[in-house]
Amino acid sequence: MATQADRIADLARDFGTLPEVWGLRLSPNGQRVVLLHQDAKFDAPIALVGTLNGATTPILASETDRFDLWWCQWASNERLLCGFGGVTRIRGQPFYTTRLVAVDPDGGNRKVLLQDRLARQNVIGQFQDDVVDWLPDDPAHVLIELPENDATGLARLDIRSGRLKTIQRPRSNIREWLSDGHGNAHVRQYVSERLIRWEFRNEQANRWEPLFQQEMTDLDAFYQPIGFSADPQRILLYCRQGGLVALCSQALQPGAQPELLVAAPGVDISDVIKFGKYRRLVAAIYHEDRPRRLYFDDRVRVVNEQVGRAIGSGAQAFDESWDQQAYLVYHETATSPGRYYHLDLAGRRLTELWPRYPQLADRELVPMQPWRFTAADGTEIPAYLHRPAGEVPLPLVVLPHGGPESRDTWGFDWLPQFLAANGYLVLQVNFRGSGGYGEDWAGPGGFQAWRRTVGDVADGVRALIDAGDADPQRVCIIGWSYGGYAALMSAISEPELYRCVVSIAGVTDPTMLINEYRNFLNRRAVREFIGTSDEVRDRGSPLKRATEIRQPLLLFHGDEDLNVRVGHSKALARAVKKAGGDVSLQVYDDAEHNLWSNRYRVDMLERIGRFLAEYNGPAAD
Repeated sequence: MATQADRIADLARDFGTLPEVWGLRLSPNGQRVVLLHQDAKFDAPIALVGTLNGATTPILASETDRFDLWWCQWASNERLLCGFGGVTRIRGQPFYTTRLVAVDPDGGNRKVLLQDRLARQNVIGQFQDDVVDWLPDDPAHVLIELPENDATGLARLDIRSGRLKTIQRPRSNIREWLSDGHGNAHVRQYVSERLIRWEFRNEQANRWEPLFQQEMTDLDAFYQPIGFSADPQRILLYCRQGGLVALCSQALQPGAQPELLVAAPGVDISDVIKFGKYRRLVAAIYHEDRPRRLYFDDRVRVVNEQVGRAIGSGAQAFDESWDQQAYLVYHETATSPGRYYHLDLAGRRLTELWPRYPQLADRELVPMQPWRFTAADGTEIPAYLHRPAGEVPLPLVVLPHGGPESRDTWGFDWLPQFLAANGYLVLQVNFRGSGGYGEDWAGPGGFQAWRRTVGDVADGVRALIDAGDADPQRVCIIGWSYGGYAALMSAISEPELYRCVVSIAGVTDPTMLINEYRNFLNRRAVREFIGTSDEVRDRGSPLKRATEIRQPLLLFHGDEDLNVRVGHSKALARAVKKAGGDVSLQVYDDAEHNLWSNRYRVDMLERIGRFLAEYNGPAAD
């Protein structure tokens, strides 16, 4: 007979295992797919090329313990480019760096691009995989950013020989280039310690002129170009309209201002969908209780509607053949963890390709329910619940999200599903300070307004307790990144509310986080956002208030985490232990912020499952 420990281990294996496939891209002719897969032997991503009957051929693998393979894209039907990323030390300082490799669809003719040339020139090239323009009308080349220490230029790259033809010589403080899909990079970004400036090329005047400029510390300014419109003399950008993020366009002319294209009703535009031969704008995405789309392309809207009727609402095309006759389609719900399909319009065939999480096929997942509650000051707060079967009141686990200007969205999520499968009611709160709801909701941010964050989370817990859904004697809180910070500050601020705490890659001291950016150009902006008042530096520091953490505490961290350094968790573990507290720290070797490893995630979930069973149990049978 299976024990509780056995059940926890089984659930940890199934929910902690990474997606079987991700990062799918369709070849220009629509006949093949490149995809990424977590190799079981090395526990690292590999690239496969698949046919429409599901057969796959491995073409590239991660470089174990150095560079992981993170994306692949077709440059032509006969050549792919793939990006690798990893932590490298430059002059003793750890940085995230990238590399670019070209390969044929059968895995032959592999060529590392840029790296050897830059090394021969004794040039530091931090980011070497930034393709500015795929040049679909020139299948032998792409336009790529050319890094040179603190400068960035542009070059036309031969994707077979690796030869480069410089188009724009590297210039100090240039950080990004935008091109129109036809090889014309008319827009660039200048970044210094003091300011950020977007510039466009005025061909008539033969000079670069400003589109927008802001002080580095001006956190209220908002201007984010994302590419060109169909008109090569206009760019697309995220702008702010009425306090909400919207989608705008702007003419490349002196004195031109952003013009509104589309805004969402009462929330931010969160993303756009661009694909096709020239990466055209297809739709804008926003999130209410569920994700919504505003279409610019009626053809794709009709495709999604037709496929949705066949496999379920919410199905979306995310890539397209150059002749617009074939599509890759993805379908996911909160209780269906995702499947990929190939749609052949001419043949009127929809072919299932691969499930995203095949190991969960026989697991009954818990619905993700939008829920709202009223905070102590009368504000209505949006949230989500994963409510397992079982007699109420249920043991509760609270999951504050990271960011802090992120938000939880509706869909499959492996961590709350794991917790719900263990019998816990799961609460995810889009507290004030979250992104997606406009600048007033975000406010001064989750560090300077940390009391508001933990207050909203606590009010959600009390609402569930008052409704009889949650057991007041069985409430624990778990957070990742900023969510870890919110969990720790919640435990300190509401010691009678929470029985145990888990922090995964969590911030434990805002001042330490500020100091970690001292060698980066945006250090002043980071300092401005986090804040340096006593309210943040002292009262808002879990590390400085470690003696107040009375609950059992479980910490996880990757030792190559550059988002939040492992020193945060190590310092807090020492401080809590010194104060006589109950604390356990698990550090994972060669792991970054997202702990992208089957081995580590399964181990983490098993430890969390046992921890909750001990301090917040009993878990459901």
